[in-house]
Amino acid sequence: MRVRLALAAAVVVALLCADAALLRARVDRLDVVLTAGEGTTWVLVGTDSRSALPAGATASEFGTVDDVPGSRADVVLVVHESRDGTTAFSVPRDLLVPEGALPSRLAVTWLDGPQATVDALCAVGIATDHLVAVDLAGFAATVDAVGGIDVDVAAPVRDPAAGLELRTTGRQQVDGRTALALVRSRHPEHLLDGAWVAAPLDPDGRAAAAGTIVRALADAAEDLAARPWRLQSLAWAGSDALTVDDGTSLADLVSLARSGLPEVQVLPTAFPGGDGLVRPVSTETAQALATAGMSCAGRIS
Repeated sequence: MRVRLALAAAVVVALLCADAALLRARVDRLDVVLTAGEGTTWVLVGTDSRSALPAGATASEFGTVDDVPGSRADVVLVVHESRDGTTAFSVPRDLLVPEGALPSRLAVTWLDGPQATVDALCAVGIATDHLVAVDLAGFAATVDAVGGIDVDVAAPVRDPAAGLELRTTGRQQVDGRTALALVRSRHPEHLLDGAWVAAPLDPDGRAAAAGTIVRALADAAEDLAARPWRLQSLAWAGSDALTVDDGTSLADLVSLARSGLPEVQVLPTAFPGGDGLVRPVSTETAQALATAGMSCAGRIS
């Protein structure tokens, strides 16, 4: 087994080295000034522009660019590396952050460009040493490139607005479009006594789902060492899906992938109650970031 893994690893290295120039050319760049803090912090953003739909998807499922103009930060994951270890947070998209004269939801800061999102995160206490964005189509393609991911389904669930319907419970493999639907679901319904009923409101549900799905994707990618042909497909799909800041290299991305993703926690925030999902920053937010050793001193000059 060790010999097989060693041979597979050698093949992977050869393939990736041969394709390195092509892979670099496929990665688009973001115009952004990063921010500084302790350790190294990766900010991973899943955007929701309707101009890049998953393969085979229709406008009736997602809406058109006229129906949903612009691009929001639909998912925000933060991975912080320090001498004490690595911490990962899924940041609620509805977190209230400073932007201009009035606070704004984190998700909509991306409408003003990635700089607005980076600056808003800094105001909360999250620096950005590396910024990586992936759109709807890219996320689904990346999941498909690893051969799908395994998820645990506690109860039959659907969300027509997100294109989600899973009638089978237990651990199961899902493809890219289903994984994307799990992340996008805002109004899930559960099947009870033969009828679909609205699931109880969970203000952290979407952020938790995003963390679970991304962790499952990281686990699936880690399992590809013995399947170099699949790993090359992942590298090809991922390089086309990602947009990164100018200072993030292909080697940086490989290093992040090799470091392994820890259990993803939902960043704690306040919850005013009611039917709204707006999440103000709380003392628990600051405490969680401080415990992880995170801070932000402002833009890097």
